Amino acid sequence: MEDFSSSDSDSDDFMLFVFPILLLEAREEELANNRRRKRRRLARWVITRPIGNTGPTHTGSPSPLISDACTPFKPNKIKNNNPISPQPNTRAHPPKMESQSLQPKQIFILSGQSNMAGRGGVFRDHHHHQHWDRVVPNECGPHPSIHRLSAHLQWEPAHEPLHADIDAKVCGVGPGMAFANGVRERVGVVGLVPCAVGGTAIKEWARGEHLYESMVKRARASVKGGGEMKGLLWYQGESDTSTQHDADAYHGNMVKLIENVREDLGLPSLPIIQVAIGSGDAKYIEKVREAQLGMNVPNVVCVDAKGLELKDDHLHLTTKAQVQLGHMLADAYIKHFVSSVANAHPAL
Repeated sequence: MEDFSSSDSDSDDFMLFVFPILLLEAREEELANNRRRKRRRLARWVITRPIGNTGPTHTGSPSPLISDACTPFKPNKIKNNNPISPQPNTRAHPPKMESQSLQPKQIFILSGQSNMAGRGGVFRDHHHHQHWDRVVPNECGPHPSIHRLSAHLQWEPAHEPLHADIDAKVCGVGPGMAFANGVRERVGVVGLVPCAVGGTAIKEWARGEHLYESMVKRARASVKGGGEMKGLLWYQGESDTSTQHDADAYHGNMVKLIENVREDLGLPSLPIIQVAIGSGDAKYIEKVREAQLGMNVPNVVCVDAKGLELKDDHLHLTTKAQVQLGHMLADAYIKHFVSSVANAHPAL
């Protein structure tokens, strides 16, 4: 009988050596087949999925499919089946306003003395130092369509206090922002040119005086980039109630001021809204009010501040009263001048 024990042992050893190799080769072949299938699927997807510009070319015919091999295709995110483009991080990098958007179309001069500059919310502490309480009513809040001309003759977003860099004294809420918010929906983008300085008499606003020349300079600068000068808001006269001479001369001085401003700006019909004062020296306040309310000059209207709430100094309007005055000025402008907005004033 033959002994096969030796050959069987050799065969087993051979299989133990060869079988792992066969398994490894089979696994590699399976992986290779999987890679080939994936490449075929990707090739079919690239052919059926447009990449690049597939819109009409300048000839009006569709452009051919173009694959950018250097930039892998990144599909748009889908939300409610609508493709959306990635949005910039506006929180980290807020968008800058274009220079054109900061060029107002309807420009108004704000001039006079302290009640135009604004003392609403200004108070004295126990050391008699003045401060502003920083309370801003909604009617006086900022808006993207309201701008102001700074002391450096640059347009910037408007906010209270409008006269902070114009009047050397502590300023608070005035009528300007309430006025602008009251007219912006009717006239569009508004530009405010603050010029008021507290404690000034009308003779200080005569042609050749510093305050007058500064006002004219700022008015001219405000329209250099475009826009139209639409009006002058004037609130002044309290400083002219102390002597009979000043009160008697007020009417003539005011008429001359109107003539000079219109002549120097080249706007003979410039709308002017003046405020009849509601406070001042009791001796001659009525004389000044009479001159203001009786002003018979074309395109000049008057609103009356008498009866508006005054602060404890019995001279300056409270914040609430300033809001009311701003609304009165806006209503007067819309009533008397908006209907003739088509008669645009040329740029200076």
